[in-house]
Amino acid sequence: MDSVKSTLPDSGQRSLFDTGAVRDAMEGKGMPSLLPIAALRAASKRFEDGATKYGRDNWQKGIPLSRYVDSLYRHLWQFIDGDISEDHGGAIIWNAMCLIQTEKWIQEGKLPQSLDDLRKREYEVSNPNER
Repeated sequence: MDSVKSTLPDSGQRSLFDTGAVRDAMEGKGMPSLLPIAALRAASKRFEDGATKYGRDNWQKGIPLSRYVDSLYRHLWQFIDGDISEDHGGAIIWNAMCLIQTEKWIQEGKLPQSLDDLRKREYEVSNPNER
């Protein structure tokens, strides 16, 4: 049986509370307590709806990055136009979350590089005025 490492990670910085309690510092770790609940609920509902329609974790199989970008913009424009035919805010958040996670998995080699079809737009320009 493998032994479990029992030493807690230590940043070397501490937060001291009025009660006298001490905890490792939070800086650079993010603050989930600041996330807006309504936005999280909308994203969560969108993940649920997608699982119902396409199967649980379907998006994790790999979808090209451009598909997230295109869908994100379409939903953003519908949101701006005041369209209430569906939860466009939830769709914007969902697409942004999946875009970021998919890009991370591509960089880590967990998904194929071919899904990063946004980078194919890179090109060299000898004269910036030629754009």
